[in-house]
Amino acid sequence: MSEPGGVRNPFDSDQAARRYVRARPYYHRSALRLAARQQKIGPARLAVDVGCGTGLSARAAREVADHVIAIDASAAMLRAAKRYSRVCYLLAAAERIPLGDASADLATVGAAFHWFDQPSALTELARVLRGGAGLVVYSDFFHGRLQGQPAFVTWLTECYLPRYPSPIRHAQFDPEAAQRSGFGRVAACESEFRVRVSRAAMADYLLSQSNAARAIETGVTSAETLRKQIIEETAAYFGGRDRADAMFGVRVWTAIRRRY
Repeated sequence: MSEPGGVRNPFDSDQAARRYVRARPYYHRSALRLAARQQKIGPARLAVDVGCGTGLSARAAREVADHVIAIDASAAMLRAAKRYSRVCYLLAAAERIPLGDASADLATVGAAFHWFDQPSALTELARVLRGGAGLVVYSDFFHGRLQGQPAFVTWLTECYLPRYPSPIRHAQFDPEAAQRSGFGRVAACESEFRVRVSRAAMADYLLSQSNAARAIETGVTSAETLRKQIIEETAAYFGGRDRADAMFGVRVWTAIRRRY
């Protein structure tokens, strides 16, 4: 189902979920550590992890909370999610969180906020958080920085992405909308992390992104064809080696629920 503005999350299929869980890097713990340095966001009794996908963000949230309620609007993503102690998965949308008022001590959103209707989601997040509780929104990104291979950026941005453009999505985070919804000052920072990848792993990662999911869903290509194409086209950028270092970025926003 599409939201107003044509935004539609393309990950609601078992195939897309399997590709996601197979290929996405685990940087989520580092993102929460960055958040803790931005604002005083301490240990929580109950955290709600919104847009949990296949559970990577819930895995990180359980390290700072006694219990985690992890929700996602995609049943397929939840079916693929790894089970952890102290984490309960629920099928629910960010715009309608199944928790009582002021019941959570922390809310986290990892790599999902751009699929939400931000005013509605922020209103719900403010409702379920107690006064003084923290909100952490974070997301990773990859601009094509492959160490020692600057031409890889050109291939990604001028060849691959024009062929398989990203679907429409919302902005990453709107600080003004957060403040209107009941949150205080928004702090933001950006960092990067390195992942050692093979050509096959790079192909799997690119297949896990929303542009590939949309192309496969709409019949523009198949997963098998696209994976083979990526492996073949990126061969030159690995310089005859099996692996290379890819540089990823991570953006983190934090805000504190105002007390009344």
